[in-house]
Amino acid sequence: MKKFAALLFFAMTFPMSFAGTDLSSAKGVWANNNAEAVITDSVCIYYAKIDSTMQATFEIPSSNIFHRTTFAKDGTVTFSTFQNPMELEIKDDNLIIGGERLKKVEDIEIVAPYEMPECNYKLDVGRCLQEWQLGAKYGLQGDNPYCEINTNRHMFVYMVNPSMVYIRAAAARNNNSGTLFFQNIRMMKNNNTGEYTMSIKPNNFNLAKNDLEIDNSKFVPDKCTFSPDGGIYWSLISFKPDEILLNGCGETYQIQRPTIDAPINEWIKYKPYDEKADFSASRNHL
Repeated sequence: MKKFAALLFFAMTFPMSFAGTDLSSAKGVWANNNAEAVITDSVCIYYAKIDSTMQATFEIPSSNIFHRTTFAKDGTVTFSTFQNPMELEIKDDNLIIGGERLKKVEDIEIVAPYEMPECNYKLDVGRCLQEWQLGAKYGLQGDNPYCEINTNRHMFVYMVNPSMVYIRAAAARNNNSGTLFFQNIRMMKNNNTGEYTMSIKPNNFNLAKNDLEIDNSKFVPDKCTFSPDGGIYWSLISFKPDEILLNGCGETYQIQRPTIDAPINEWIKYKPYDEKADFSASRNHL
């Protein structure tokens, strides 16, 4: 905590601008009402509403992977690649990226692989749902980029393949009865179902920053439940030491405990949901 505070003071005094393979200086989840970014040591996904379009950029500078997807209102999806990382600048308590000024809403800490706890009791379910899903997985499947990053408070996806483009940012909160999932950014083109969606919630910053409030009465194991504001309740069906089953609205979600040699590119440190850093006294002013 003190180390981060010292870094932030340095950033406030001397703005940092960088575009390279090491993204760690900007690590975290950042947001405003028009854009959101998740950045680890090695990967960045940046989502933005730009005029009448929605755009998402995915990059792994160390692997020379730079990919951008743009959705237009007329149903057109375009893809582009580029040669150099996006320029990031940290100034005061803001991340400046893509012409947007974002504030940090969650810190991320990368750790070495470790043995995650088993789920042996009902009281273990909430922690295991959160901890077992932490981490970043990314790369190329053929020529198609994919990335999934789950932090302690958010879930991000960037996936492009011939049949579907699925890109989203969401907030999530777990307890011993299941998961509350709230999607605040969605870019979806599904050639199988015909869905074409491009949306960002108008109050995106507050949705990314504020705690999700769980209504336990909405956890019902044999059905899918929605809250009036758009949250989805995935209810606990069963658990055992290495697996938790949730009702995932039409399908059963299997949440499995990763082994220490699991194919996770970056392991993210578990922090209890209520353990939040106050990044700046001015963080509420956009």
